[in-house]
Amino acid sequence: MNILGIDAFVPEAALRRVRIYRLSRTLRRYQSRTLNELPAAIEKASEMGDIRRLGREVRPAYRKDPVSAAKYAEAPRFWLFVNTLRAAELGLHEAQRRRILDIGCGPGFFMAVARSLGHDCEGVDAPESHLSAVERRVYGGLTQALKCREGVKPLFVERFVRLPFDDGSYDLITAFWVCFNRHRQADEWGVEEWRFFAEDALRCLRQGGRVALDLVENRERYGDLRFYDEATLAYFRAQGTVVGNRVILARPCASAHRRT
Repeated sequence: MNILGIDAFVPEAALRRVRIYRLSRTLRRYQSRTLNELPAAIEKASEMGDIRRLGREVRPAYRKDPVSAAKYAEAPRFWLFVNTLRAAELGLHEAQRRRILDIGCGPGFFMAVARSLGHDCEGVDAPESHLSAVERRVYGGLTQALKCREGVKPLFVERFVRLPFDDGSYDLITAFWVCFNRHRQADEWGVEEWRFFAEDALRCLRQGGRVALDLVENRERYGDLRFYDEATLAYFRAQGTVVGNRVILARPCASAHRRT
């Protein structure tokens, strides 16, 4: 949000081009031709005609509520760049084939990026009965057009309930813009819920695997901490690394426990 209101005087399409340019400039810092060319390659492999029709269909919903799921169909190229950068930050362009679970996969852009980089990426999201009409239409239409619909399964993540995956199933578990923690609800998760979830997610990883969480700001609840209460932040820092809203937790390799 631009607090000076300048964005109100700039056409939205122009603003979007500027944001894509900034993202592409950041991607170039990785000095990876694969990353630089990835958004265009995914577009070429996807059903872009279907995505454009979907964008026109949900445009009234986008104009009414620009932060709704309709935003993904309105600006698919922008979201491809966002998720390519997410993959770059996790080093997926340099990693050997990984088995990845994306929790809250939504429109499927991260799945499409990870798969295009050669990884085996599955996604889960809330069952359709928990989604709005716009979310159902956008998520279903985009994952289909991006050719990753078959990899999406319904899953409602609940407090103190184990994930339905075997031990050591994945190399990486991601969750971007987490909402399953009852975000902005009166019973939003605290440290005990996060501890349970983190320990269970680590159970689902192979040795050396990682959990990457991007939390959503709730300044009204957390003040200057923005994303966490003090106890939750202390727990995450004790167990992994925290940079802004990004939390990385890792399952140690067996060798890390050995002493010489």
